[in-house]
Amino acid sequence: TGPRGADVVLHDLATGRSQLLGSVGDIAFNKKGDLLAYTVDAALRDGNGLFLVDVASGRTDVLDNDARVYNRMAWNEDGSGVAVLKGREADRMRERDNLVLVIPDVRKATVSRFDPARAANFPRGWVVSDRAPITWSDDSKRVFFGAMQQKVAPDTSTRRRSADSVADVDVWRTSDERIQSVQMTRAEQDRNFTYREGFDVAAAKYIPLSDSTMRELEISEDGKWAIGRDTRGYISDYKRAAADIYKVNAATGERTLILKNQLIGQHVFGISSNSKEFLYWKDNRIHAYDLDAGTTKTLGAGAPSLIDTEFDHPGPKPSYGIAGYTTDGKGVVVQAKYDLLVFPFDGSPAKNITNGVGAKNDIRFRYVRLEPTDSTGAPAGPPGAGGRGGRGGRAGQEIDLAKPVNLSAFGEWTKKSGFYQLVDGTLTETVYDDASYSTPVKAAKADMYLFTRQTFVEFPDLRVSGPNFKDSRKITDANPQQKEFAWGRRVLFDFKNKDGMKLQGMIALPEDYKPGEKRPMLVNFYEKNSQNLNRYSAPSYLTGMGSSPIEAVSKGYVTMIPDIYFHTGQSHSDMLDCVEAATKKVIELGYADPKKIGINGHSYGGEGAAFIGTRSRMFAAVGMGAGVTDLFTDFNQSWGWSYQVAGGSGANGNDYYLYGQGRWGVSPWDNPELYHFESALTHVREVTAPFLMMHGTADPTVSFSEGMNFYQALRYNGKNATLLAYPGEGHGLRGLANRKDLTIRYFQFFDHYLKGAPAPKWMTDEVPFLAKDTMRDPLVGTQASGMLP
Repeated sequence: TGPRGADVVLHDLATGRSQLLGSVGDIAFNKKGDLLAYTVDAALRDGNGLFLVDVASGRTDVLDNDARVYNRMAWNEDGSGVAVLKGREADRMRERDNLVLVIPDVRKATVSRFDPARAANFPRGWVVSDRAPITWSDDSKRVFFGAMQQKVAPDTSTRRRSADSVADVDVWRTSDERIQSVQMTRAEQDRNFTYREGFDVAAAKYIPLSDSTMRELEISEDGKWAIGRDTRGYISDYKRAAADIYKVNAATGERTLILKNQLIGQHVFGISSNSKEFLYWKDNRIHAYDLDAGTTKTLGAGAPSLIDTEFDHPGPKPSYGIAGYTTDGKGVVVQAKYDLLVFPFDGSPAKNITNGVGAKNDIRFRYVRLEPTDSTGAPAGPPGAGGRGGRGGRAGQEIDLAKPVNLSAFGEWTKKSGFYQLVDGTLTETVYDDASYSTPVKAAKADMYLFTRQTFVEFPDLRVSGPNFKDSRKITDANPQQKEFAWGRRVLFDFKNKDGMKLQGMIALPEDYKPGEKRPMLVNFYEKNSQNLNRYSAPSYLTGMGSSPIEAVSKGYVTMIPDIYFHTGQSHSDMLDCVEAATKKVIELGYADPKKIGINGHSYGGEGAAFIGTRSRMFAAVGMGAGVTDLFTDFNQSWGWSYQVAGGSGANGNDYYLYGQGRWGVSPWDNPELYHFESALTHVREVTAPFLMMHGTADPTVSFSEGMNFYQALRYNGKNATLLAYPGEGHGLRGLANRKDLTIRYFQFFDHYLKGAPAPKWMTDEVPFLAKDTMRDPLVGTQASGMLP
């Protein structure tokens, strides 16, 4: 590869003095900001090297100079030392031949080197890789880097591959660890995968840490320990992700088994910020493994259950997670459904630091950091270069309970939000009202904060405030045109599903709505949305059928969005139950004309809308976009992938349907009747309402065949349905003209069936494909769409 250096100007803001640095590759200040290190990556590589600028004096020193490529420079934590890779191209090989150059004290310029060619225990045929960053342990005793097997450079010739002379075949075996589509999707990631290894700076000694038996490694902040995961034997298309967990001595590479077959993902919290504990979730409790002592304690004696009761998927339930660690290193701050608790590492009883106020008032408190974090000294350059990344990241932020602690607050049933402050064990409201707030950001050198406040009506303009956010001042007016248009207001309402469970929904009423009026209503849904009651909705063209457009309210519609409660194994029936229950409630409240109600949904909501449209008689018109209508076949699709379309993981639908968003809990062969009944395709003959469907023909998430097959079934059974196929579009529309087109047709469709507006020609007359050759505007003869002033 060619040189990547660029000229950089170092400018002194106080004196106005500037200094030109030529052909810079990586560049970064240390944490204090008094030293600047950079590499030179020039066309004439004799001048390449690692250089140091003393910011105060402007003096530049050469730390190392060679006709090699310098890359992945990184400062240590205290800003006294720097490490870098130094390499050269290997003839006919893919990877650069690197060595690790470490200067633990740049003032003394002493050098420690790791040359893999001279290390007896470094794997033969492997190289130190510049595809991974360099990181330091906090005590600067060890440096960590990536390693990988050297490979022959790929053939970059432009010779056309002919299937007449060279076979082009992919072999899919049912016994393969990963299916071919996953391998194809992950090919570049796997090709560039590096193993994390260590280097003892003082002893100039290589430390093997990870390998093919333990690819995943999280290194503690102090660099003393690492946690490794061996996933062999647990890789599955659908089973919950698990691994054998090992403690790894980062000084020797020695491994100690901690856990067998431990669920990972949400069930593992990682190494604590003090680098002494490894935390995980097992048997519905939080456990801490003492890395030094090699012992385990169950934390949170006397604490209420931390099981996430809102997790409505099959399989083991996770906890509500952790917020961070106490700065004294003695405990972890844990999230319950509403409150925050401290679990001491010594196993002593838990302490509810929000004093049960959250549970008593159904207010969810969560820790927020308002102060800007310290710079880590991560260098400029390629993404992922240098800095403190690459060790698994920070295991968790530290929370100083001796100082005022800021918490976000959200009312479970009121939808109010804001912030509280915890001082000396006392919880005090800062601001808490019928609005939604962004997390304030504190000025670096003043007790002032920047944030936004929004409601359904109020645009999220920037605001500034002192510590009392109630007295904030708006400093932008980014949406002045809103006053030119009719808007509306939102109403929160309660309803119950067939199980009697309390749920909530949102109604948006037009600005000119008068009590007692029964308006046409549009219903939209997607899992749970009531938490967005106070979110501002900006007018925009539709990208699919999955929104409740603010334009509908401006055009005189009542709009409603209900929450859905899911059971295992009946997701579409759950959607039908909750949507009908919420619709009945809104009719009962007197807002909607029961004969003029339409429903629309997209993707997961689209398959629900299709099912509801085949089963319910409450809706006069149905809009659905990019939804699955045949669950049996979709269970076996490759997610976001086909030989013609790419864009997803390539994994098959097994996990999604069993444990993911599908929530079915069983396969089609375990319960074929369930999959048959819950598929909209099964009930096509029962359809009475007209359908407007849309689907991108290159959709990588839900195959276009799902929409097309549903259309064909409706057509065969003589139903009233229109499919809008957008060539080349994906799961949602990107083209501006296509989005405008869908928006216009959406309102023309619902205006006709819910308001009695005349049907446009595309709904009454055939639109021949050949006409596209001469048709300048596919919406000729239609009425333009727009917000009503």
